[in-house]
Amino acid sequence: MPSVLIRLDPRRMENPDTDLRYVVPDRLAEVSSEILTDSGYDYEEGTDAMLIYLSTDNLDAALPFVIELLENKIVHQNRLALSAKVGTSPLDQTERPADFTVVYPGAEVGTRMR
Repeated sequence: MPSVLIRLDPRRMENPDTDLRYVVPDRLAEVSSEILTDSGYDYEEGTDAMLIYLSTDNLDAALPFVIELLENKIVHQNRLALSAKVGTSPLDQTERPADFTVVYPGAEVGTRMR
């Protein structure tokens, strides 16, 4: 099953609340009618970045929900687009950021996640 990785940089947030690790996947599961499901979270080695992992059967259908949340919703006083990178992987629930290709923001599309 393909995976989606949302990397959130707390240095670029108004309120880097650790509850985002639960709120973001729950909200995405809800608005996508379970097209996206929570696959856990981690923190990036060497930084304080939060890594939120999601699974989906359909990346093309799932990504618009992720981008809509990042760009147009305020979550715990944060417009997440200012702190986010999104990557996708065809691998089943990989937890290695290097396995993900950046699909958001546009300037970094096609590069590997850290």
